[in-house]
Amino acid sequence: MGRGGGHRGIRGSAALGTRPLDPAAVAAERLEPGEMRRVPFEGELLGAVRVRAGFAAIPLDAFDRACERLDAEAQAAYLHLLRLSVAEGRNFCRVTKREFGARLRLSERRLLGVLDALVAAGFARPLHRDNRGTLWRVYLPAEAAGEHVGEGVLMGRPARLRVAEAARATQTPTPTSTSTATSPAAVASDPASLARALARVRGRADGDGFEEALREVRELLAEGQRPERIAVAIESLRARGAGGAARAAAGGAP
Repeated sequence: MGRGGGHRGIRGSAALGTRPLDPAAVAAERLEPGEMRRVPFEGELLGAVRVRAGFAAIPLDAFDRACERLDAEAQAAYLHLLRLSVAEGRNFCRVTKREFGARLRLSERRLLGVLDALVAAGFARPLHRDNRGTLWRVYLPAEAAGEHVGEGVLMGRPARLRVAEAARATQTPTPTSTSTATSPAAVASDPASLARALARVRGRADGDGFEEALREVRELLAEGQRPERIAVAIESLRARGAGGAARAAAGGAP
């Protein structure tokens, strides 16, 4: 091969050749998934390996779907973002350009181009920057495609009004001295009525606001929360808003 380059094979590959098709040739390939055995082949032991600590719980489609839309460098950057976010149990991470560049062994200029490709493809979005680095919202492939993440992924409930916390803290419905036809505590206890009351408290009674509230109410019911406790929690949030604490309720007061 000349100095100008040319074809370069994979080390050790040329000696293999291509053998006749024989599915039984490599015994390790016949092991069942999870079968904790290793069998010898060509001087190696092939078979089971199971990581029991220090591993990342990342959906497989992060590997299988991202490759359809990202080149190799962008895929590597995306996997590192997932390592720093989803693997830590959250959908965001903060990282400096220096650390990111060191992880990928890329120059700053090249790194910026790779990150821009991730943003353009919908896999990440920069939200904030300070001396600690850039805060990134990291999206799973389904999110990037505008799809539901599926039952295999648990997402945190929006903390905007903290209905769940209020419902869990409410032991029994407390009658109010005021009588109002719009009081959420006075509404029927079916999920749709509770959702409409919650959407009105949030000031988002439109279609999207109602659907979001309905999902949250159904999740609370699935957890075993009683409808009357959810109704009282909504009334409590309404009262807090009326008393001038709406901003704390909506912004995630601890």
